[in-house]
Amino acid sequence: MIVRLLLVCFALSPLLANAEIYKWKDKDGSVRYSDVPPPSNIKYEPMSGKKLPKPTGQPPLAPVEGDVTSALNRAKAADKAQEEKAPITKEEAAKKRAQDAEVQKKIDEQKQAELKLKQENCRVAKSNLITFTNGGRISQVNDKGEREFLGDAEIARGKADAERDVAKYCD
Repeated sequence: MIVRLLLVCFALSPLLANAEIYKWKDKDGSVRYSDVPPPSNIKYEPMSGKKLPKPTGQPPLAPVEGDVTSALNRAKAADKAQEEKAPITKEEAAKKRAQDAEVQKKIDEQKQAELKLKQENCRVAKSNLITFTNGGRISQVNDKGEREFLGDAEIARGKADAERDVAKYCD
């Protein structure tokens, strides 16, 4: 009888240890799962039908350090240090959120500009590679405005440069 009771207890113990799981997409479009709710400005979906606790307003995962996000992370660290010194009013919090949004907007614009530049460089590099690979007579205009035809060594150098550029700018 005692053995059966212990077996039932062990069988039902996982039901006692359930936790809320949240699913959402971060700013990069990656799907995230966590037992801590995302910040209040992010739409999330509970993974179980339990009652949802209120969001904490803190990110569940540490941000990934990178060239573009490091400026935002430094600004957040400075703001956090300032928050610890003095209590924040609603107006100050709104102003801080507006500044954070402005910094994020600049970072997003910079990412878009870098992506467009990389795509254009890739297109030009592929075009140059096709030109040098097809062979034939290739000409260019010199400083005096005269047309010059490239020799075999210059064509080979141009093809090598184009291959390097394709590897650099195209994924």
